[in-house]
Amino acid sequence: MNLETTRVRLEDLSQIDYEIHIGKSAAVEYRKVMILKFIGSYGFGSGGNSDATYMRAMGEAALEAWDPDALILDLSDLDYEWGDMMDYVFDMGVDKYADLPFPKAMVVSERCEEAIRTLLLGLYSPKGIEETGWVFRSLEDAWSYVEKKLVEYKSK
Repeated sequence: MNLETTRVRLEDLSQIDYEIHIGKSAAVEYRKVMILKFIGSYGFGSGGNSDATYMRAMGEAALEAWDPDALILDLSDLDYEWGDMMDYVFDMGVDKYADLPFPKAMVVSERCEEAIRTLLLGLYSPKGIEETGWVFRSLEDAWSYVEKKLVEYKSK
């Protein structure tokens, strides 16, 4: 049998880089928070579809490997202007943590804030990104938010 195949790797989908950091919760014992940071340029419009697929795949793999109790998605070093598949990235962990409380927060910067805002709140929405309740401009604010949620979930 002569099989023709092509070797592929997830890294072939995107030029975006990532970093994973794990920290201990100061608010709830034995809980850990993952910071998943994406770095680079997300393709414009449908040109970013493979970037979204890559980001989601890397995120799902990281969640499976380290099993954190909360996730901070750090997009502060990601250039993102437009592309609806980005919301696919926001849903990472939805299957793994479907029935469990799993706080998530996002960090944005001027490199992606407006595009994230319009994706989450609508193109013509006058609302600011802070009105989402889970998107922040600093890692410290995002960390505080997930810590607060971990305490809230612990008391239930």
